[in-house]
Amino acid sequence: MDGFEEMEALVPIVALVLIFGPGIIIPVVAMVQKHRKEMAQLELERTKHSNAEIAQQIEALRQEIAELRRTSTEYDMSLQANLESIHHRVQALEEELLRASQRY
Repeated sequence: MDGFEEMEALVPIVALVLIFGPGIIIPVVAMVQKHRKEMAQLELERTKHSNAEIAQQIEALRQEIAELRRTSTEYDMSLQANLESIHHRVQALEEELLRASQRY
């Protein structure tokens, strides 16, 4: 077989591809595009879900911080009240000691 005969053998195949090729290629390309679109939508939904989870975690952390602030403020106020109580006791003891030393 020479090169010309080989070319003649390819003509029917090329003709079939040119005739039926677009009918096959177009649906395949459409399926691939549809698949890509679906994958992009899934990725977008996953990202949105992930962002929602992160937002929930941030809100939970904000609530914990607010609770810690309230607790620390209550602790601080309680400590301050105890210190003032001790201060008053010490003052009363000092005054009593001063009066007792003045009597003698």
